[in-house]
Amino acid sequence: MADRNRKGTDHPDPAVGWEFGGYYLDVPWPDRGGIFYACRYDAGSRSVRRRSLRTTVGDEAKQALIALIAAAPARSADECPHPNQVLTVHVMEAYLNGHATSIASEEQAARAVAIVTDYLRDEARNLAAPVSFWTPSRQLDLARFCHKTYRHSAATIDRTLSVLGAAMNDAAAVKMRPDPLGSMVEGALVSHAPKVVYQRARIAKELQIAPPKKGGFVPTLQQMATFIDSIETKHLRRWVILALNTWARPEAITDFDPVIQCNRGTGAIDLNPPGRIQTNKRRPVIMATHGLSDWLDAWREEDAAAWQAKNGARPNLAIPLLTYKGQRVGTVKKAIKRIADEAGVPDLTQRTIRAFMATHVRKMCPRVPRELRSLWLGHTVKEGSTTTEHYEAFDVDVVADVALATDFVISELQKLTSTRLFAVEVQLNADDLRRVGATPRPAKLLRDGAKNGGRDRDRTCDPYDVNVVLSR
Repeated sequence: MADRNRKGTDHPDPAVGWEFGGYYLDVPWPDRGGIFYACRYDAGSRSVRRRSLRTTVGDEAKQALIALIAAAPARSADECPHPNQVLTVHVMEAYLNGHATSIASEEQAARAVAIVTDYLRDEARNLAAPVSFWTPSRQLDLARFCHKTYRHSAATIDRTLSVLGAAMNDAAAVKMRPDPLGSMVEGALVSHAPKVVYQRARIAKELQIAPPKKGGFVPTLQQMATFIDSIETKHLRRWVILALNTWARPEAITDFDPVIQCNRGTGAIDLNPPGRIQTNKRRPVIMATHGLSDWLDAWREEDAAAWQAKNGARPNLAIPLLTYKGQRVGTVKKAIKRIADEAGVPDLTQRTIRAFMATHVRKMCPRVPRELRSLWLGHTVKEGSTTTEHYEAFDVDVVADVALATDFVISELQKLTSTRLFAVEVQLNADDLRRVGATPRPAKLLRDGAKNGGRDRDRTCDPYDVNVVLSR
């Protein structure tokens, strides 16, 4: 290689100067530990660009350089390698270091990649398997391995295969990626990706295992009340109240900042904070329920008073809603699971409250249309022109009935829990409740709902047992 800037040519290791894929090995600073670097002369800047390979052994440096080149993006579609030229392990590593870092299920993705790696090493005995290795028969073989080795259900196997498919599809996508020396270039890792053809129903059929259940665990009102009454810390009680009122995903709740996400004039709450790009897990604009509006006012005053008592003055900036030991809360996953286990509701997780509210609004307020519940959940509702949506501002009054139904379900839940679910008494107009098909019921019927199949023989209102009054 004609590179007058190269160093280390007198190094005794024969690997120095070894070339592969337009790069060469060098030990530019032998007196600083003798680390090998991948190098390339950049004619534009008239300088040598380097990347440490973190080894002082020549043979290891060669393998590291080969791996870097193999995982490098091609700058044009014509240069993209065929799936039989790209290793699965490189594709999965690129996925974990790239796209997977921006998704909520990063831990699940990492676990799925570990399982696929275990399969390649222990079952297929082929860690050098290329992307083209993943034919339908190999996908089924991986499914069998997961069930035999880990006793995974069809749903769990489906998630593992989905991560494998996502990693391969991501590798075939043209986007900005790091080249072997760390600079960002536009390209793809592979020309195309095999399609993952096995989903949970087909997996269950092929492996002759129990088919996956639709949906997940949805607690009864009594189970949810028992769980809520087991919560002792302030930040977890706030988190649960936010979850009940918004039906939001856990990440949206922990990110929630009322100062920038609440419009007090319109009552709108944008669960997608400014600057955050919408993903497939879309965060919608919803209406603040009466209960949540009151809580936000109460929490603001409570936090400001606590700050003043400690510091002698009112705070200049808004205080985060969810803090624990002086730090903003990042996740409540383990805490929620621990409390649920102790409360005797082991299937309840941080994601359960979303399903709980959607299910009970559907059951207890049957006149709230599915389309409106979908809007509140952030699901796509394909109706009318999507182009028109770019010109029309979203009117939160559209989902006013969902907000009302949310207040109603929480008011029914309040009858079974000693924990305050409302900051102040909430006005629920009887005519409005009839519009959404809601009928308040005595606590005994709510408590016994699971025993009688949820049917209520006495459909009349018992005002003496209603904790949330119908008028102020």
